[in-house]
Amino acid sequence: MNKSKFLSGLVALSLGIGGAAVGGTSADAAAVTQTYSSSQGFGTQQQGANQWYYEKLSGTAYLDLNYDKKNNRWAAPNGYPWVSATALHPDQNFDAVRKWISPGKGTISITGSVKKGSGEGDGIAASIRKDGKKLWSSVITGTSAISPTGVSEVSVEEGTEISFVVNKRGNANHDHTLWEPDIVYTGSAGSTSPKAASTAPKAESSANAKQSAFISVLDYGAKANDSKDDYAAFVAAIDAAKATGKTVYVPAGNYMLSDILTIDGVKVKGAGKLLTTLTSTNPKRGSIDLKGSGVELSSLKHAYSTTVPRGDGANEKNSITVRGAKNFKIQDVYISKSSTAGIMVTYGSTNGTVSGNTLDSTGADGIHVTGGSSYITVENNIVRKAGDDTIAVVSYIDSDARAAHHITIRKNHVGYGSKARGIAVVGGTDVTISNNSIQDANMAGIYIAVEASYNTRNVDRITVSSNMINHTGIAEPQNHPNVLVYASQGIVDNVVFNNNTIKNGAHRGIGVWGEGIIKNVTFNKNTLINRVGAPTTFSNGKIKLNQNVGF
Repeated sequence: MNKSKFLSGLVALSLGIGGAAVGGTSADAAAVTQTYSSSQGFGTQQQGANQWYYEKLSGTAYLDLNYDKKNNRWAAPNGYPWVSATALHPDQNFDAVRKWISPGKGTISITGSVKKGSGEGDGIAASIRKDGKKLWSSVITGTSAISPTGVSEVSVEEGTEISFVVNKRGNANHDHTLWEPDIVYTGSAGSTSPKAASTAPKAESSANAKQSAFISVLDYGAKANDSKDDYAAFVAAIDAAKATGKTVYVPAGNYMLSDILTIDGVKVKGAGKLLTTLTSTNPKRGSIDLKGSGVELSSLKHAYSTTVPRGDGANEKNSITVRGAKNFKIQDVYISKSSTAGIMVTYGSTNGTVSGNTLDSTGADGIHVTGGSSYITVENNIVRKAGDDTIAVVSYIDSDARAAHHITIRKNHVGYGSKARGIAVVGGTDVTISNNSIQDANMAGIYIAVEASYNTRNVDRITVSSNMINHTGIAEPQNHPNVLVYASQGIVDNVVFNNNTIKNGAHRGIGVWGEGIIKNVTFNKNTLINRVGAPTTFSNGKIKLNQNVGF
């Protein structure tokens, strides 16, 4: 909060303030003694009534809460954190804050005990701060009342901020905290002219973020290249951007993130994928999660300082996870290492674009589209040294309500030492794969399949056109062909290959295999050259061949 807020709602103290300020004034009109009760002076109409404000805190950024009339408290849009007349409750990313701002120069004494609302949970950290500097703090794990110490006869100036902060410890479960502080103020009355609270956003401190449409993470406490955690500052900047409809700007430099960063319906933009770096320091919880409508991530690099084995493939270990987002965009992002996937698009995400990104050394697939996601375009990306497939569309019978559908994969350059397939569709419908360059992948360059081992859904209406598939199927003993259509269960139907160049296969050219049902597979005007072994191994399916060269 800017100190310019402190005069909102202020009236001449000599007149008294409802039930909020009790006691009398001194004989000297220039000096007063007033008691400000947080519970009696609880405001329901506007911030600043009776000198009290209700906020959430992340890093060094204080952001206003909104009044929740139904529950008679101030709260964030999702319900947490909140501040009521008698209690506070933090959430995972924000502290709950009750703030008082001094009306003038003088001294204050603070009373009022603190205790948990229940004995459950891992406790809270409570603190009293003067202009951000701690006056008192304590970890509270039980329901026994604790009275703050060292908070008597504290000097204040006009506009001094006294914050009562409740912070979660490991998690925010059962962190309902009972705290009704009173402040006895003795000093000058200060200004007697009420002023409206300033609602203007923070000034942009970065030269690259001067446009009013941007919010800089620097203004919320982030500092590049200092090896300190910037997570709280990013959370605060994203929250402010969501409230104002602005874009979060991340200037050049390296920023450290200690946990999963959720971007919900907000655009986050760096200075360039070789200039701005976000480094996740927790290898098990380092994903950047995209949610909501219109969310975007662009022009930056995301890296892990360390990685762990792929193991269960948890999404929390991805580089980027798109969780049910709509109208999303991931553009011009450089991904360097991850414990699992590079970019995971799942939970029914729809109408999204993944374009112009570079992915290096992911633990699992480079780009993975699943969870019934639809109308996704993956284009102009480079994927190198993926720990599994470079780009994959996968649909599971057990977990996906429907197959992924209407996916376009075009103009990508992938492979370059990747450990599994180049571009794969393992369960899915209405997928177009066109104008891609695929080379040096251990398994098939193009793979269209239904797999029993992963219990995947059927494949239907897949078009593969004008791709260059060069030197794939390298690994032994799998000996994949450059192009493979495969079914170990279910049905593969309506797969068409048009005008592809298939060359330098490490073991053979084209295969259609498996014990499942393979119906119509058509090859039109494809060119197969410099293959090793048999040009084709067609052991299943209804194969149609038209004007192909080399087979």
